[in-house]
Amino acid sequence: MEQLQCHVKQYAWGKYGEQSEVARLFADGHTNFKIDEKTPYAELWMGTHPDGPAQLKKCSTRLSTYLAKNPSILTNNNSAKNIHLPFIMKVMSIRTTLSLQVHPTKEQARRLHELDPINYPDRNHKPELAYALTQFELLCGFRPAREILKNLQTFPSLRLLFGGDKYSKPLENCISQMKHLDTVNQDSPEYQNSRKYLEACFRFMMVPNRSDVNDLVSQLLSELANGLRGSLEEGTVEVIKKMSVDFPNDIGIFSPLFLNHMILQPGECCYYAAEELHAYLSGECVECVGCSNNTIRAAMTPKYIDRDALCSVLNYKMTEPADYLVKERSVNGCVDEYAPDCKDFQLHRIRVETNSTEQDMMMPTLECPSILVIVKGKGTIEEATTENQLIGQYEVKRGDIFYIPPKHNIRFTECTEDIEGYRTFSDEIGPDHDTRLVTPVQCNVPTINEKMFKLDADMEEEPTAVVNVQIL
Repeated sequence: MEQLQCHVKQYAWGKYGEQSEVARLFADGHTNFKIDEKTPYAELWMGTHPDGPAQLKKCSTRLSTYLAKNPSILTNNNSAKNIHLPFIMKVMSIRTTLSLQVHPTKEQARRLHELDPINYPDRNHKPELAYALTQFELLCGFRPAREILKNLQTFPSLRLLFGGDKYSKPLENCISQMKHLDTVNQDSPEYQNSRKYLEACFRFMMVPNRSDVNDLVSQLLSELANGLRGSLEEGTVEVIKKMSVDFPNDIGIFSPLFLNHMILQPGECCYYAAEELHAYLSGECVECVGCSNNTIRAAMTPKYIDRDALCSVLNYKMTEPADYLVKERSVNGCVDEYAPDCKDFQLHRIRVETNSTEQDMMMPTLECPSILVIVKGKGTIEEATTENQLIGQYEVKRGDIFYIPPKHNIRFTECTEDIEGYRTFSDEIGPDHDTRLVTPVQCNVPTINEKMFKLDADMEEEPTAVVNVQIL
């Protein structure tokens, strides 16, 4: 096991100061870190991605460099400068809505990178899993056809946005097809035609520099004030109102009318692959993503917007929000597994109580590398080989983060306070990032200890103490 030094991201949508679980968790793991109440702390990255590479705490060597220098850990090929894990694990603290966005497939990412390596620096896909630590809200995937249809029939502003009066034929076709989609198979020609018409309407909505957006947003807010609801719950109405304050006259304000609004309670988990339109709204979560930082944005952001690419990437699948939920599987008395249909990552939730049995304190032995973060409690971890030869013992507490090599036995030998932790793992080979462009905007942050972010001597760059500042 190697204790890690990881990166905090100060994206503008993050929670400020002590309100952020990211800040509190990082501070608990780093006594020389001082929380600034005026700073948004949005994400804690745990992985090898170049935009936020973990380092070994004892020597500041990047984890990716360490893996390349120790080829027996993952591979017999020691010619690579860096070896990357296939995932990034994050803790996220969300104050305000993230951008309306989608992530490409591997093939789409490759093509986008070739066309625009600045805005699409990675050739890898980015599937995502979110495990709610607090109540966690998001928009994810197109609503079922019957709900989109009801909103089209209820809100004149949405019909105009989707092309009514100006682009009426595709809209008429879309409405006609949606009227009976609940009775047909998703592989049927009728369903595929409906997706095609939905795409046509959505593309019309996303035409750049539309002159009517301000008026249509005002009309929508007036319709809501007059009691129109369609298929919207009251909570979704409040989301729209908040969006109109945070992003006035933004096209994204209409997104809850055609996207599923999901509210996860603590302990619930959702997953979505590439090609799914989504936006995180509020709350805190553990997130697992593919080792990529590619994002295609359409609205609710001052960053680069590429609506044409977004419209081309979307799958336009209309489905129930329950289809995105991931159910846990009990591994033992203290470990639950969240395993979506994805090779890039799986997640273990670990809960060890002071009165747990010795058998329950044993963590599953994995054939692949993993990263463990402790978010609650205090205790002792014992590390051994699969032949039970003791490697070491470690005092662990909230805020500690560890890299665990494959085939190492891990167990809690003592638990002085109830422990909660999260462990992400995958037996996939990570992507090659050695030729990747460096993309983060950086700023000096005097409250961060310089040693905390000092890179080891093998690296090409030697920055001052920095925290990455971006807006997604």
